Amino acid sequence: LMAQVTEKYVEVLAAQQRVILAENALSLAQETLEIVSQRNRAGATPEAEVKRSKAVIAQANLTLQSEQKRLEYLKLSLSAYWGETSVSFSRVTGDLFQFGNDSDFSSLFAKLEKNPAIQVYASEQRLKEAELQLAKTESTANIKWSVGVRRSQEVNDTALVAGFSLPLFAEKRNSGAIASALAERDQVAIEKEATKLRFRNHLLRAYSNRKQAILTANSLKQSVIPMLEDALEDTQDAYQKGRYGYLDYVSARQELLNARRTLIDAASAALIYGAEIEKLTNEALSL
Repeated sequence: LMAQVTEKYVEVLAAQQRVILAENALSLAQETLEIVSQRNRAGATPEAEVKRSKAVIAQANLTLQSEQKRLEYLKLSLSAYWGETSVSFSRVTGDLFQFGNDSDFSSLFAKLEKNPAIQVYASEQRLKEAELQLAKTESTANIKWSVGVRRSQEVNDTALVAGFSLPLFAEKRNSGAIASALAERDQVAIEKEATKLRFRNHLLRAYSNRKQAILTANSLKQSVIPMLEDALEDTQDAYQKGRYGYLDYVSARQELLNARRTLIDAASAALIYGAEIEKLTNEALSL
């Protein structure tokens, strides 16, 4: 349940960022219309480009409304985990772009033993081992002893006698019990290893995807987006001076928005994969 709440929380964080992005997109569209209109009034740009700019604003408004509604839905879904039927908060706090420290896979794999599903097999193994030892003990303790008094009429005397009995085929029956207990113990061990292997593959997939998502997010944030921001400024300046066309200007703006959207997607994916790793290892990733 905790993993589901974490995932929903991350989705709300990402949705908040998408609303901000949609607001930025609308602002850029409005700025574009203003610049295009200035060029149109100066006779440097046809009326068609003004109309296209207005259409972009209308689309940006629709996108913003859609993202706002999606955010409200996700906030309501998150509230449901707390037993609430309405949203009692305006926004959630948290840094979508804080991923924590990166642990190596071998150390994460070693922590799989803490997973409750693996712990169940560990307890079952101890039980089966105890049953096996009991079967072995019974195999060596199946001799029955007897003690009594016997009187001899010939010498008019009594004597203390002792004896023992060993049931026929007892060893054969006990060997079957031992074999059965041994098979059950080995079966538990096999099932445990199969579960660990399945969890290992799951962990490896989450680990690899998280690393790729973090790499993508960091690259976008530190390199790609700053370059696209500079490129948009240069393209806008060149468009205003008549060196670039309308499509060049719009393309530069859209490339920046796409990169920012991809950053949000990569960051939210990194956090969700991190939550999956924490669920598998039963331990929080260090910050």
